[in-house]
Amino acid sequence: MVNGFSFAKPRIVLSRCFLEPVRYDGGIIVDEFVERLKKYVEIVGLCPEVGIGLGVPRDRLIIVLKEKEKRLIQPDRGKDLTESILRFSKEAIERLPQVDGFLLKAKSPSCGVGSTKLYKDNRVIGRTYGFFAHEVKVSFPYLPVEDEKRLKDPDRRAHFLTRIFAYAELRSISEEAFIDFHKRYRYLLLTYNQRMLKELEKLIAREDIPLEEKVKLYREMFYRSLLRRPASKRHLNTILHIVGQFSSRLDKREKGRLYRLIEKFEKGQIPLKPILEFIKSLAYRLEEDYVLIQRYIEPYPEELDL
Repeated sequence: MVNGFSFAKPRIVLSRCFLEPVRYDGGIIVDEFVERLKKYVEIVGLCPEVGIGLGVPRDRLIIVLKEKEKRLIQPDRGKDLTESILRFSKEAIERLPQVDGFLLKAKSPSCGVGSTKLYKDNRVIGRTYGFFAHEVKVSFPYLPVEDEKRLKDPDRRAHFLTRIFAYAELRSISEEAFIDFHKRYRYLLLTYNQRMLKELEKLIAREDIPLEEKVKLYREMFYRSLLRRPASKRHLNTILHIVGQFSSRLDKREKGRLYRLIEKFEKGQIPLKPILEFIKSLAYRLEEDYVLIQRYIEPYPEELDL
């Protein structure tokens, strides 16, 4: 229980080099955010390079573009390991339990998320996905796939956390509880995808399909709903919807402060968090339970905010 909210534990695939010294140079990666995240998630550790039989330490690997095809090369040994990494990636993905997201190692030729150097004729010509990361994106198009460098961006990090905690909660609920789940996520869905929110509510109202099938369809649609990070104007729309629940009961000073915060957010002068904290305090005072149960107010443990 965190500040009145309980959170299901997301199950994420994490590059093993954040857990033990399996990096190509024999090192272990220590990242501040990853270290804090560890205690809130269930970890599936994985290192594709060790998985294909390479030792620790090991000669470096690079991705080379040869005749319009990407190849995984160990240049100092003259080895082409492309087929090995592709075979391992497909088999590892098939063996995975149901997961809520991936947090992989930046710049890695196996795990980099668009950050890996791409070589041609002994020079860098761009950036690309590592081989395992690419297979993950193809196999799990609606799950978040990030690396630790990309998560330095606060908005991207919040998007990643929102999704993995939402997906974990959806994965863990019973069929009978999905209506209550939807109530908790209504304002979050309004922010992310208003059109999909309407489609989900139409689905809930249907009486011509069995509950089991309805829940299955709901899960599939919910995953797609959170795919794209919402723009600031979407947040502004949701905030105004929430405030409309109780604005008539605010005193003059509260209303003035609230709308000053909203104006600053609209102008890009402050982040979203101060507004949500103020709305939460107002909802507590006014006993607005429907607002207080909304995951939009606190979609993940606040200790994970940097």
